[in-house]
Amino acid sequence: MKPTPIANRRADLDWLRVIAFALLIFFHSAIIFVPGGIPKIENPETSEVLSWFVAFLQEFRLGLLFLISGVGVAFALKQRSRADFFRERSKRLLIPAIAGILLLVPPMVWLEKLHFGTFEGSYWRFLGSLFSDGFYPNGNFSWHHYWFVIYLLIYCLLFWPALNWLRTDTGQTWLAQQERKLRVGYGVFGFALILLAIELPLRPFFPGFRDLISDWASFAHWGALFLAGYALAHSEPLLDRITALRHHALIIGLTTTAILFTFFYAEGRISFHPFPDGERSLVSFVVFSVIRMLNAWCWLLACMGFAGRHLTRGSPVLAYLNNAVYPFYCVHLTIIVATSYFVVHSDWGVWPNYVVVSAVTVLGSILCFELIRRVRWLRPLFGLKPLQDSRH
Repeated sequence: MKPTPIANRRADLDWLRVIAFALLIFFHSAIIFVPGGIPKIENPETSEVLSWFVAFLQEFRLGLLFLISGVGVAFALKQRSRADFFRERSKRLLIPAIAGILLLVPPMVWLEKLHFGTFEGSYWRFLGSLFSDGFYPNGNFSWHHYWFVIYLLIYCLLFWPALNWLRTDTGQTWLAQQERKLRVGYGVFGFALILLAIELPLRPFFPGFRDLISDWASFAHWGALFLAGYALAHSEPLLDRITALRHHALIIGLTTTAILFTFFYAEGRISFHPFPDGERSLVSFVVFSVIRMLNAWCWLLACMGFAGRHLTRGSPVLAYLNNAVYPFYCVHLTIIVATSYFVVHSDWGVWPNYVVVSAVTVLGSILCFELIRRVRWLRPLFGLKPLQDSRH
């Protein structure tokens, strides 16, 4: 017996992809107004409300991106051979990453260095030291938000044997068995245990900066969610079950979020911490990890569930936004940094500044996309298919 795969692209998953990436604009715009974020340009006046907003989204926003990316890879793989799949992923991921790291990231680092007075001179002079002064934040060379694209490419390469096996009769039979188990009762909530099994042994040793060296806990966490998204793309009934349990997931998500903010919110760190009072305790770490993993997974279930219930219709707007998501992702942070470089010197206040940064970023991203999609040689640099293929 085989699972029931998604026959065609589902509008709810496409809407969820658009919403997940759109949140990045408002999330990264908020970083300017909270302490300790990256990029480091910070408004003189910060906001506790935006700090809560950032801390809340930080717990599941990246997991949602990798989960949806796993679904997308399932559609991209289809019946492709390994060579075809790797070729397609290289065009969609590697080329935009190289282009972005060389073209879109350096202006951000330059503006930040100018802001802090650690560099003086023109952008062209700055480019001369791009590869000679080491790695960001001390040096100038960085991948900034393109770490996500590189990680996604690594997952595709690393998990290829598993992805390919799941397409075989044996893999499909195994998926069908898991589907039957998870559709019973509250089985879908059990995936939080897998996330916990990753978190407990790895997080103490790899608290994590996204450099593929000190973040193996996060790397494994997001990798598991990527695989979960790939598996969900092969199970229409399981997605329907998640939709049916959306209110349960929302209640648990709200409850665990309230607990995190009440007992584990570390002010000034825009994050939650198992030892906010500085006293280290194994019990505190375990309790914190249980609550945090349940929180992350339940918010993902709630997002999928409510999208599956209320965002089921496609539209020209969805088609446009779904095509624009990747270019938006590429350009949005550069626009945010460039805008904030000038805005933080104003005396308008936190909320007017936040509105300006967000609005300029949205408008700028749209204008950039309108240019990119019309210029043949720009399209592959931002993950878009060639013009002759984009009609299919």
